[in-house]
Amino acid sequence: MSTFTTIAKPAHGSKEWLRLRWRDEEGRCTFGASDAPALMGLSPYTSRAELYLTKRNEPQASAETSAFRRGNLLEPVLVGEASRLLSLPIVTPNLMYRDGRFTVTLDGVDDETEPNVVVEAKTTTRYTVRDADDLPYDWRYQGWAQMAVTGAQVFFVVLDQHQDIRLVELKRNESAIESLLRESERFGSAVDEGRIPEDDNELLSAKIIASLYEARNESVEIPADEMFWLQQFQEAKDMIAEGEVLKTQAEDQIATLLKHASEGTFNGQKVVTWKETEGRTSLDTKRLKAEQPDLYEQYLTKGKPFRTMRISKIAPRI
Repeated sequence: MSTFTTIAKPAHGSKEWLRLRWRDEEGRCTFGASDAPALMGLSPYTSRAELYLTKRNEPQASAETSAFRRGNLLEPVLVGEASRLLSLPIVTPNLMYRDGRFTVTLDGVDDETEPNVVVEAKTTTRYTVRDADDLPYDWRYQGWAQMAVTGAQVFFVVLDQHQDIRLVELKRNESAIESLLRESERFGSAVDEGRIPEDDNELLSAKIIASLYEARNESVEIPADEMFWLQQFQEAKDMIAEGEVLKTQAEDQIATLLKHASEGTFNGQKVVTWKETEGRTSLDTKRLKAEQPDLYEQYLTKGKPFRTMRISKIAPRI
């Protein structure tokens, strides 16, 4: 028996919509169904570290990508096709569904308040989908999150890389759903408490540590057996600098070979291109500040503080 509650859905992608997927009414970390793959370490687009930072910081609406635009445009068509194939009146709900740590948005349902069937619309240029075994695991975990909240059957209607449309039912996997719910609680609790989840070494990054610990004018004694990392850091920076010098030298030499040409060949095969691209349009902020200082100040924004790591030249080598 499902125990979800429903919430009026703000405009998809708006800050209000993002906030509902970020915190619940008690201020606890909550996840959207599309967060489930990253939560389980299976997203090809978002790492667990990136998810952690997203859940730690206030959500920000982002610009719509071409892939998301394509999906948004085709979603009503695919939901309509799923309705035809299922012989059910599938509608896009104006509600979000919340249970536990998940607050999910659904593309299509047979009943807005008590869904028994959920439809997830997907467009992809990466996958061929013929049956349930072709569903990638990041999609499956998104569907299992929807199952966990609603208890409904979940179908994927997919426009795949061959431009074929398929309707595929996701097989219910109780073990996967239980693992997902456990991880959502473990991970979500750590976000709530401002700590890194236990034994989660992937999240031990400088970016995340900087978000957890406010910079103070203090000094910490570095243990002798950890000085190795300071040396590794400096050597890596030196290698990057040397690589930039070599890159510039090679680029200069290739340019002397190409001159007017936009490409170079070897044994008739194209091996390098040097094409002209249109210059970027930019704002002359220096002139704006000089000629319109009040207007400049009005639109000036300040970014969040950040920490920069540098190795002292007197750091001893061991």
